[in-house]
Amino acid sequence: MKKSISKIAAGYSGSMVAMLVALSFSAPAQAAEPAAPAAVEDAGAITVTARKREENLLTVPLAIRAMSPQEISQRGIVSVTDLVDATPGINVSSNNSGRNDRSFQQISMRGFTPSTTDSTLTASFIDGVPVSSASAMNAITDPARVEVLKGSQNAYFGRNAFAGAINVVNKLPADHFQGSFSASAFSRKGYDIQGSIESPIIQDVLGVRVTGRVLQKGGSYVNGANANERLGDQQTRTGTVMIVLKPTTGLTIKAFGLYSEDHDGPSAQGMISAYEIRSNNGALNIPAKSGSSAGTLLVANQSNCTLSGLTFGRSDTEARTSNPFICGAAPALAMGPAQNTYVSPAMAAALANGAYRPVSAADGVQGYGMKRKYKHAHINLDYDIGHGFTFSSMTGFNDEMFSEMSELDNYDSSSLLPATAATPTNGLLPFYNFPFVIERTNRDFSQEVRVAFDNKGPFNAMIGANYLWTKAYRDLFNVGAEALGATRPASTMSSPQQVRTTGIFGSASYDVTSQFTINLEGRYQSDKVYLFGGGAGAVVSPDSSATTGIPAGTYAPMTPYYSKSFNNFMPRAILNYKITPDIMAYASWSKAANVSVASFNGRLFSGTAAEIAALQSIDVQAFTRPEKLTTFEIGVKGKLFNRKLTFALAAFNSEWTDQYNSRSIFVVNGLTSTTVTGLANSGRSLIRGLELDMTATPTRFFTLNMSGAINDTNIRSFADPSISRSTGVFGNGYVGKSLPLTSRYSFSISPQFNGSIPGRDNSTWFARADLNYKSKQFLDAANYTWIKDRTVVNARIGVNLDKIGLELFATNLFNNRSYTSIQQNVVQTPTSQIGVPRPDAIALAGGPFSYLIVGLPELRTVGIKASVKF
Repeated sequence: MKKSISKIAAGYSGSMVAMLVALSFSAPAQAAEPAAPAAVEDAGAITVTARKREENLLTVPLAIRAMSPQEISQRGIVSVTDLVDATPGINVSSNNSGRNDRSFQQISMRGFTPSTTDSTLTASFIDGVPVSSASAMNAITDPARVEVLKGSQNAYFGRNAFAGAINVVNKLPADHFQGSFSASAFSRKGYDIQGSIESPIIQDVLGVRVTGRVLQKGGSYVNGANANERLGDQQTRTGTVMIVLKPTTGLTIKAFGLYSEDHDGPSAQGMISAYEIRSNNGALNIPAKSGSSAGTLLVANQSNCTLSGLTFGRSDTEARTSNPFICGAAPALAMGPAQNTYVSPAMAAALANGAYRPVSAADGVQGYGMKRKYKHAHINLDYDIGHGFTFSSMTGFNDEMFSEMSELDNYDSSSLLPATAATPTNGLLPFYNFPFVIERTNRDFSQEVRVAFDNKGPFNAMIGANYLWTKAYRDLFNVGAEALGATRPASTMSSPQQVRTTGIFGSASYDVTSQFTINLEGRYQSDKVYLFGGGAGAVVSPDSSATTGIPAGTYAPMTPYYSKSFNNFMPRAILNYKITPDIMAYASWSKAANVSVASFNGRLFSGTAAEIAALQSIDVQAFTRPEKLTTFEIGVKGKLFNRKLTFALAAFNSEWTDQYNSRSIFVVNGLTSTTVTGLANSGRSLIRGLELDMTATPTRFFTLNMSGAINDTNIRSFADPSISRSTGVFGNGYVGKSLPLTSRYSFSISPQFNGSIPGRDNSTWFARADLNYKSKQFLDAANYTWIKDRTVVNARIGVNLDKIGLELFATNLFNNRSYTSIQQNVVQTPTSQIGVPRPDAIALAGGPFSYLIVGLPELRTVGIKASVKF
């Protein structure tokens, strides 16, 4: 099967040509059957705004997966994770820095996996206005549609749309009073309550729509360290308001506001270790180091291979080391997931202190889990000037905060004593633990104006300008060190990040003939990135000044002291040809650039001496260049067989150069410890793929949605000392391997049966199943370890009796337990937390990766949903 798919991928260009020829000789249309009651919306009727104007999905020359409100409801999509699961060619990872939760959701589209959280490659929008993170889109209740734009969208959407974009479009208020209410109850005490009310306030002039949602999910896993707690609990509260004003003919003003809160418990994740850990009367015992098996087993050894690593990971001439690890498919957990979530008085005091925290103590977590608050507002204005000209303005604001505390050792360590005290006193933690807090604030403001010309003739054009200001402050700290009596120095505070982006963009389209159109698009963009001092400020020496151009001197803490502008032109050219009235083919070429908010490796200037030395040891430089991308794409889309089949087929070839590679190293400073990370332009990859979306309606009672993607990623150059140190793979050893955390093969199949209920007016029934498949994902660029492919089946059956609906549903029907994400870390023990040598153990923190963190899926969930419209 895989060989056959590979052959298809290798020869996709020939397949496309053959498809074009075949479509040119399509059979003539036959008499149409009546429309199927309650059927999935015809894809050809969906309008999208991928090019800043409304266009039919099947005529826009781009690869787009668009979901109508009917499909969103029938699939039961309520989150970004649900959307990605149902969309082939995209992966999402919530696994980072030792936790697997909603505070971090990184999207990989078409195989473009970002190397760091500071390098977002897939942009997120609400009504075309940028939002601060993909997680923000969870807050939209009952949207008009969701547009997944595949491939670089920099020409129209600017920064972060390097690999693609996701745009959530809100419903506008109706021209009459109406509303809806739904309530779902499901497994593990879960519930989802939604409601909306909309009405004109002044008929044809002013309308409003208000929505609200309360969602709670119970975790799928019992905490092995606390039988009274589950892992994976989630709570969300959301409210939105949309106001539409039409004060004069041709002028429309849309104002939208959103407020959302998430409050989750400890995340659902598990540990797979290459070392066995035991507690010998409270003392740490690692049999691989001690030669003794004395004590109670805390962590099982699941190592199945020994890697021939390198001493430092910077040269393949270094001395080799033997590193136990887990190779191949990540095995099932030998021991159930466990997290110590006890909060001692000293730990509570450290959290309540609030010193050196990006968020206030009142807003931040006071225990294990995640809190998130998100505010968004935008105003969109469209004015029909006349004579084919339209003026548009979009103004947006985002304010997002999250605070998360996780337990990095990821096992029940309650029988291990902390190394600083055999008998803790004064409220100190009575056992070893490694509680870690990550917090972030994101704020941004955006403004875009544009003028479009379209008088329904052969020529149309658009020109616009935009401004985007972004500031983020992320920090992480070890609460356990403070609870053990350490005082966190200001020098450990991370630097804020700030970018000001200005751009000019435009497009021109000309119909050479009634069938052939040329589209030229482009954006000139300047990204001004600011460098901030850390918690202890920054001291730039004369030598550093000569190298970097930054004036020598001492700079104040947490303030900008240098900036650099990165200027890029990002063009796209598209040729599209209408083969028949129902079928269109296109070819495009584009160039894109990605400027990271982390273009400066600021720790080289504001970090401690130990951190600077550590980064220099892994060849992290002061500045990075923008990543670059060149893509060729061809596609064909339209309708066949008397319009009973709609389809969109696309193939692409991309070269990704100056690719960011994240490099990290663990640094111990007395009683405190942290991981410092930098970026380097040390990667180059070739990515090509094939994508298909298809909807068939062979009868009025049956609809079949099918989507599939092949994303073939091929590394041509790569360097990450931490991976090389662990695996021994260096330089050319990465060539030909796949990029991590992305699936080569993915597909979705969704059959739906529907019809009218005899004897009842305006009453219908439906039964639907969704099978979503994604193939394995590699852990890292060495490709030694991966998580298995994942197949999830969801099912839903329901009736609509005029304005009342009732549904039964099941998600993950067959209880697939395949992991959703994977990351690697270092086994944490009392010595690795505080850096104090002990004769019975080894400080593993300074060594190679030694365990896997795996994201655990939500298990089978069954429920019932009732709804009413009024």
